[in-house]
Amino acid sequence: MLLISLKIHHLSRLVLLSSLILLTACAGRPAPAPVIKINTQVQEISPWDNADTHQVQEGETLYGIAWLYGLDYQMLAQNNNLQEPFAIGVGQKLNLVKKTIKQASLSADTKEVIVKTPNRKTVAQNNKSVYRSKHKSETKKVSDSILPERVKRWVWPTKGTIVGTFSTAEAGIKGIEIANAIGTPVVSAAEGKVVYSGNALRGYGNLVIIKHTDHFLSAYAHNNKILVQERDIVQAGQPIAVMGDSGTNSAKLRFEIRYNGKSLDPLKYLPKQK
Repeated sequence: MLLISLKIHHLSRLVLLSSLILLTACAGRPAPAPVIKINTQVQEISPWDNADTHQVQEGETLYGIAWLYGLDYQMLAQNNNLQEPFAIGVGQKLNLVKKTIKQASLSADTKEVIVKTPNRKTVAQNNKSVYRSKHKSETKKVSDSILPERVKRWVWPTKGTIVGTFSTAEAGIKGIEIANAIGTPVVSAAEGKVVYSGNALRGYGNLVIIKHTDHFLSAYAHNNKILVQERDIVQAGQPIAVMGDSGTNSAKLRFEIRYNGKSLDPLKYLPKQK
């Protein structure tokens, strides 16, 4: 009996000694790092975000690249020593210039065009002021002489329900989206020349870009079929495509207007619907 008590006492001492050693070791260790919850949601970053150069891919044009980066095509051409018709080759690297036109540098007439919601008469008067510029592009050729000096009138590019409106947010829509059935006619919103017709710009699907003046361009995205070719001259209301769902998940037209590369709200230019 005495032998059993001695063994139990000896075992208790061993357990106590082990505990003391373990506590001492833990006291000498640094405190564990706090647990930090990290948001694992990965936001897709476009390849053209914060880019300084662009390598030309098959099917791209200078107008399309300028549109993709939100740049003034004339400034992009100037910074790469390109003359009209702005021929570029696959693999060529273009230097990009961002924020080529600042709001503060716009004339009072131009600001009025952008900010206000004018009627047709006001649009015509303001456009006339905007395009009376003393400095004409040196690269302008005779082929563009048939373009108007100002936008004479804007018409709705298609019929349907507006499902997306203009937003200045980083991920917002830089135009409007109009939904309808696949095959709905898409027309040019103003007189001009087709400067891009294809599907090389990611996110736009089958895209048409029309140059209306040296400053104004418009784009028509997600078409099912394109009816015009580059360098075609089109009139306001002329069919240029049919609505589709290319590059998106539903049948709709994405319509954008840009002035020197700056995105504008199309609803400030299109006539009010009854």
